[in-house]
Amino acid sequence: MLRPALFLLASLAVQLPAQAVHRPAPPPPQTAAEGTPSDTGGPALVNGFVLDSMTNLPLAGATVVISGTTQTATTDNGGRFHFELDSLQDGIYTIGFFHPSLDSLGITPPTQQIMIRRGTSQFVQLGVPSMTTIVAAICPDSSRTEGRGLVLGVVRDANTEQPLSGVHVVLMWTGMTVAANSVLKVPKAVSAVTGQDGSYRACGVASGTRVTAQARSATQRSGWIEVAVPPGGLTVRDFLLGTVRPPETVAQQSGGAQPSDSGGKGADTASAARGAPGATVAQAPPAPLGTSVLVGTVRGTNGKLLEGATVLLLGTRLATRTDEKGAFRLSGLPAGTQSVEFREIGYAPRRYAVDLTPHRETRIVAELEERAAVLQAIEVTAKTGSSIPGFDQRKKFGMGTFLTREDIEKRGAISTTDLFRGIPGVQVNWDGSEYIVQMSRSAATGVSCPVQYYIDGSPFLASSSDDMDQIVQPQDIEAIEVYKSATETPMEFQNAGGGACGTIVIWTRRGGTRRTNDKDNR
Repeated sequence: MLRPALFLLASLAVQLPAQAVHRPAPPPPQTAAEGTPSDTGGPALVNGFVLDSMTNLPLAGATVVISGTTQTATTDNGGRFHFELDSLQDGIYTIGFFHPSLDSLGITPPTQQIMIRRGTSQFVQLGVPSMTTIVAAICPDSSRTEGRGLVLGVVRDANTEQPLSGVHVVLMWTGMTVAANSVLKVPKAVSAVTGQDGSYRACGVASGTRVTAQARSATQRSGWIEVAVPPGGLTVRDFLLGTVRPPETVAQQSGGAQPSDSGGKGADTASAARGAPGATVAQAPPAPLGTSVLVGTVRGTNGKLLEGATVLLLGTRLATRTDEKGAFRLSGLPAGTQSVEFREIGYAPRRYAVDLTPHRETRIVAELEERAAVLQAIEVTAKTGSSIPGFDQRKKFGMGTFLTREDIEKRGAISTTDLFRGIPGVQVNWDGSEYIVQMSRSAATGVSCPVQYYIDGSPFLASSSDDMDQIVQPQDIEAIEVYKSATETPMEFQNAGGGACGTIVIWTRRGGTRRTNDKDNR
């Protein structure tokens, strides 16, 4: 984790004082106390500790130097270093350090001055500035705004591994807007453009929430990946970019069918092609999208190797399952930074960002957390119904499909579009950049026919580039209503001039649980 902090200092030429470095109590020196003569004519002893302030962990493998001399020392696994100086004259010297990753960055971390005197011993602490110090220096506006941080990194070509300039890095999350009588979820985003050295810096990114990011240019693109930003801190995320393949090329190579999923796991098609048990329709395996390979193992947090776990490259139909040792190999992948999803029955699904390159295999060990089995207490209670205006009546007499909070939790979805998989008449398709929800009849015609969305009773005018997975997450949803045509859609959801291709009404847990003299629920 040294490289992120040092990269930041180099790319911005920010000089931060050494005294600003945040350092926890280092391990005690193993020699005599500082300033205490150890041997009147003996060497000067300098012991020290190098800290990676980004993680508050010792930094191993750092080379510590004393300027103006040939004296060097290398830190051990505990971040410690040691000098025995018997050839230096007494005086004030400058001590600093560098790391193997610094050569390509051309930077020097903060230094300190020390007094060297024969026959004495002293202890020196070295380290990079803390995240708070760095964010305050680079993003002063963000540092004064609670809950905002910094994301930075380098974008490189996945084939040549050379830095790319002029690449847009987009970071998106869901924010909240307080209206007159409701709280609505709205998309938020920041973007940055890489410089000549391929570096980017994005200030003002929300922390403590789900943030997704993508790097893209006219001809190259990464996948959408999740980025976690600590409160008031920073996150380093490098990207590899692969070449975007034209949609018509993918369609031709996959037999004319675009990747879609209308109710099953992404690996089901691959399983059917292999003749897996329970597969009823044998389909041709999806065409390779590149030459990159991902290998690894899947296990539970208790160390148990998981056999039969699904491994899916998001945005594609490329998938596989783990063997009896929990191992897998997924080939034919497009190069670049991508998102891979791991699923297994009884475990919470999880996504990992992976950097795929055609030059070598990418390896990963995925850990899935076992879902706790919660036994409901047996009680007899009067059902009060939903607190969402009109929900119970529409569910009773309407023609749509209704998902309650209990239904949503049972599905175990990690993205909103996952909730619509398996609903009759609904398809979840990949359009080359995101998952979109379509009704079966509009998907079959091949004509773009967008679904009309309502969020907390108000029309959400989504454009073709809006991704509902970025707008709202499953854990924030209280209920969903799905109407497959205008004739099914209730009148209160036909005021936006749309709905011919179907209407989806999403009630958030905060916005959907309010009551405003609701007579329909009585």
